[in-house]
Amino acid sequence: MRALPTLLIPALLAAPAATFADAPAPTAAETEGLASVRAFTLEHSTALATEAAALRDRVAAYAGIIAAHDGDYQSAWDADGATLAQAIRDIRANWLATHNEYETIEGIVAGLPRTADYDLILDAGNPGTEDDDVADYDLTLPDGTELHQPGNLFHTLSEPVLWGTNPDAVRLAVDLDGDGAIGAGEMLFDPNLALGAAEGLAFWTADLQAQVESWEPTRDDAFTAVVTMTPTIGDYFGEWKDSQYLGGVGESFVAQSRLVDVAGIMNGCQLMYESAISPVLAEAGDSGLDAVIRSSFGQMLDLVSDTHAREQAGESFSAEEADALAAESQDIADRIVAQVLQAAARYDVTIED
Repeated sequence: MRALPTLLIPALLAAPAATFADAPAPTAAETEGLASVRAFTLEHSTALATEAAALRDRVAAYAGIIAAHDGDYQSAWDADGATLAQAIRDIRANWLATHNEYETIEGIVAGLPRTADYDLILDAGNPGTEDDDVADYDLTLPDGTELHQPGNLFHTLSEPVLWGTNPDAVRLAVDLDGDGAIGAGEMLFDPNLALGAAEGLAFWTADLQAQVESWEPTRDDAFTAVVTMTPTIGDYFGEWKDSQYLGGVGESFVAQSRLVDVAGIMNGCQLMYESAISPVLAEAGDSGLDAVIRSSFGQMLDLVSDTHAREQAGESFSAEEADALAAESQDIADRIVAQVLQAAARYDVTIED
């Protein structure tokens, strides 16, 4: 589970001492809000598992074409180039659909102790060679090769393979788009590693869906998810800064701008706040604090949306500009979390580890 930033701990310690009497009893609005968050998370986790299963099948079909030519990539391209090019386009589109379904609920999934490990496995975890935030799972590839703690399935494994930024997985440079030149990402990739990663995604997303189906969200869940995930926004801007979208050389975050992911994650945090926490403050008569937090969420998401719109319009951002945007978004996020933490203390809420 992502750690709560140290700088926010004093806000919780300085909050008024809470007693059970201070905590408003669950109202119909809060109960309905928690139910709507569960329904939203289940809807998208179901779509996520469905997309992941389709991705596995598409990669298996690609692998089948290569196998039909006994692993001879040039022969496969010469005989079935058009089919392979379309297969890769479909696989990439399917990967994006799968990934974006996850980003839609990551702000909830990664913020809850019961599901935080899925975030490490699917999207955010490091390989076992790192010291922190290791994705603790193993992956067996179709040829029987066992990968011990290989890193997260989306960005460490599958994305670099499918977009050609992992040179070890590139098997043959080809003109995928037929324009007479071979550009970045135009290649046939290793079907063994790609299919293993796709099978891993299908398995773990189905497992996550089962966890969501059995989840009965609580007030503690809502507060925990918001204070855990909202302050991670600066880290995501840092990943955007280091990505190829801003001139970086990393293997990950090449399929689309990291800002798309930031919007999805923070929208999930906003949804959790407005659906499940705002009713608690309203019942306790804290409408002023609620209005401030709502406004801050709006400011933060407007900043992300505006930055992405500028990027899509062709504007280039320097590293210094990216740092400034990261700092601005982080300031807003830290302000939100400090206020939510004080409300948590006041209303007898436990922030779970």
